[in-house]
Amino acid sequence: MTSTVRTSATFWLGLLAVLVLTLAACGGDGDDDGETIGPTRTSSAEEILYLEALAPALQTVNAQLDGLDELRTQAFGDGPDPAAADAYGVAYETFASERLAAIEALTPSQSLAAEHQALVAAASDGVLLATDLRTKLSESPPTSDAEFRALFGGLDGAAITSRYADACTALQSDATSGGLDIDLQCLL
Repeated sequence: MTSTVRTSATFWLGLLAVLVLTLAACGGDGDDDGETIGPTRTSSAEEILYLEALAPALQTVNAQLDGLDELRTQAFGDGPDPAAADAYGVAYETFASERLAAIEALTPSQSLAAEHQALVAAASDGVLLATDLRTKLSESPPTSDAEFRALFGGLDGAAITSRYADACTALQSDATSGGLDIDLQCLL
């Protein structure tokens, strides 16, 4: 009987400990500034100004992506076309440069400075990628889309694109969690 009571008491004490730890883990974010994290957080006026300026700036630059896709298809879809490959390289470099300029033209709020700098760094890497890509395309254009993708990957294009998407998504998350209805078009 004593063994059953001890086992039962141990079980309930263990369960109580798990419950207390669970409630403690869910109890808050540890910030004492009164601001909650998550969908109920309110963006500051400076954050709103920055994010509301960033969205149309990126959307304007991203409008070039359809034209880039068409140029890429022309350049690498039906075999080698050096002139089309060069046109694609020029257009991609222009896109990357204009995207960086649009981002650098904005001044973030202090609270978003790190996220902004990550976006600038990723966009800067995108310009270097575009310059390298244009050089490679003019030296020896790929003969197929598969060769183009291999070239792009060899220049760390996927990694650079991923870093840009991650940096942009962090800012999109800040906007969304701050209650802003904007679209930074991060996953284009």
